[in-house]
Amino acid sequence: MERDRREARPDGTILGSATRELRLAIEATASRVTVAAGTPVFDHGDPGDALYVIEKGEIEISVHSLDGRKLALDVMGEGEVFGEIALFGGNRTAAAAALTDCVLRRIRRSDVMAAVRKDPELAFDFIDVLCGRLRALSEKLEERSFLPVPVRLANRLVYLDRKFGAGGPLMISQSDLAELVGATREAVAKTLAVWRARGWIALGRGSIRVLQRDQLEGLGT
Repeated sequence: MERDRREARPDGTILGSATRELRLAIEATASRVTVAAGTPVFDHGDPGDALYVIEKGEIEISVHSLDGRKLALDVMGEGEVFGEIALFGGNRTAAAAALTDCVLRRIRRSDVMAAVRKDPELAFDFIDVLCGRLRALSEKLEERSFLPVPVRLANRLVYLDRKFGAGGPLMISQSDLAELVGATREAVAKTLAVWRARGWIALGRGSIRVLQRDQLEGLGT
């Protein structure tokens, strides 16, 4: 039977493009867990024993260098999936931590394997989800490699504002934002100060509010 992708949720999340069968399999095997802000979900190198779907809150995905420096790869929100790459074997390739109080749905590796044995085509559905994540990561790496800091910063603020802002402040520090765009805190602070003077953004303690998204979008085109 052909997979029905017409019922995919048009919400822009990775799981939103999954087949109906995959979403039902995840919902049938998931258990709900809560994670307090600042708490790790898993660390780089941990066994890959489960994937997670974010029901509420924000999760930061990051890697660390040998000397302890952190590189933030992404901030993920409601409806998005993380931890799925290590699910099919091996250890975690990155760390995940809660930026806010989170409610997650955890799907254990053993349950996924049991579902795949019952319906082998689910394996292809999971591969589609993995490909979506890899494409998104590839785009971020390309952006960091070739675009100047102001454009990377504008793109990231627009992305975060669309995902989490909803007209309100983004609860993110300038240091964390610098990690996300692969720049120094000084370069980010200088750029944000210019945009604040132009009235494009407002800065608070540990927060940024986008006031004129169209101006930031214009930098990224």
